[in-house]
Amino acid sequence: MIVSYFGLNYSGWQKQEKASSIQEEIENAIFTITKKRVECVASGRTDAKVNAYFQPVHFDIDSKIDERKFLHSMNGILPADIRALSIRESAIHARFSAKKKTYLYKMYVFNIDLPLYRDALQISPTLDFKAMKKFLKLVKGTHDFAGFKASGSSVETSVRTVYSVKLKREGLYLNLYITGNGFLYKMVRNIVGTMLKIGEGKLKLDDIKSTLFSSFKSKYTAKPEFLYLLNVEYK
Repeated sequence: MIVSYFGLNYSGWQKQEKASSIQEEIENAIFTITKKRVECVASGRTDAKVNAYFQPVHFDIDSKIDERKFLHSMNGILPADIRALSIRESAIHARFSAKKKTYLYKMYVFNIDLPLYRDALQISPTLDFKAMKKFLKLVKGTHDFAGFKASGSSVETSVRTVYSVKLKREGLYLNLYITGNGFLYKMVRNIVGTMLKIGEGKLKLDDIKSTLFSSFKSKYTAKPEFLYLLNVEYK
């Protein structure tokens, strides 16, 4: 199943005690329709307030589903900020079968906070955009991204491959698109936060270049509400 959500009002994808989550809302909606409890597995666990245009989810159920009726029922039950876009029978594991993920971090360049751009982070036109792009060139490739991992993350390895990372001007927007084989906890937000500090001149590019990420530890985490899971590829 493909779902899309605006994450501002949620503690993230994963179910948590005493906090509303995307996973819980979807599983409860499925139970209302099928009267069966299932566990939904997403391609990745988006953090609190993070959004998704395209989040693949799978669940196992021992009954047939009429796709059209199921989607109509789901979207009649789910809150307005969560929607099921499509559903089909598949052998794909939403998480372990994923090959590439693309995230979008939305910013806009203006010296005033604009009320009609609430979906993006306002940044100053005085930033050093050339230095920011040079930093992103360092990010591309296979590296140990331990310095961009938030504390509390338990993974076997912090080595990840970033296939592409681009800053694109789209009107007033300056959007960062990053595609990789996977991302560590808060890795994208730490990359964005570090990039912005370089743009402000508060962090030197040479300091990061000399460590090749080996001993660098990002202290700058960009806000979550402007991060979007954009796409997941399985081939």
